[in-house]
Amino acid sequence: MRTLVLQNVPDDWYGRLRQAADHHRFLAQEAIVALQSGLEGAADQPRSLSVEESLDWLKAEVWTLPVLDQRTDDQILGYNAGGYCD
Repeated sequence: MRTLVLQNVPDDWYGRLRQAADHHRFLAQEAIVALQSGLEGAADQPRSLSVEESLDWLKAEVWTLPVLDQRTDDQILGYNAGGYCD
């Protein structure tokens, strides 16, 4: 096992770790549990795409698809010349 020394821990974090006695753990054990859950949780969360990345994906994957149905949007939705659905 490796040893890790943390310096300049914010007071509120330290206070939360001091609640280790509530979980029947030493302060170091509580810090390890907090780090483990944080790191594992971060790995499980998918990275959200930026707007530019989303647009690049749409351009490459969606907007290049062939148009198979040549009808207009109104024809597909069933609107007639008066704007009502038939």
